[in-house]
Amino acid sequence: MSNSPQYPGGHLPPEGEPEPERNTDDRRKQDEPPLDTERFRRTTPARLRPIPARRSGGYWRLLAGAITYVMVVGGMADYTDLGARVAAHVLFWSLIVLAMLLNASRERRHGWERRPRWPYAVAALGGAALVEVLVLLVGSPLIVTGSLILLGFVGFVLMLAG
Repeated sequence: MSNSPQYPGGHLPPEGEPEPERNTDDRRKQDEPPLDTERFRRTTPARLRPIPARRSGGYWRLLAGAITYVMVVGGMADYTDLGARVAAHVLFWSLIVLAMLLNASRERRHGWERRPRWPYAVAALGGAALVEVLVLLVGSPLIVTGSLILLGFVGFVLMLAG
């Protein structure tokens, strides 16, 4: 009915108009077999069907966040004081803990089996340690250059993937 030119929008006739009678369906059922479209007619409207929650596919967001953190904080290390770097470490650790708590609450809410929590600790401590080691070994200008090369490579791969 929503595809008919009589009712251009929605699935119900405008208010105040009676719904048209459907005598043609009764005659069609008696005379000929059902059309293919009638065999696949929905019995439940799509709006009423629940969409099941799906679990994310791994820790790729955690890894991407840790790499971005290393690129940003490592790139700014020579140009800011030590207090700003410490504040960045604390902010990063708090965001990692928040992500871990959100993941745990989703697992409880949807009844999923529990995933290991060690990747969060590795990302938090490993990201901060990698920043400090890279700053001591190569310095911020080389970290910025490496970050730009890495981002260019990731952009290239994403463009290939479409």
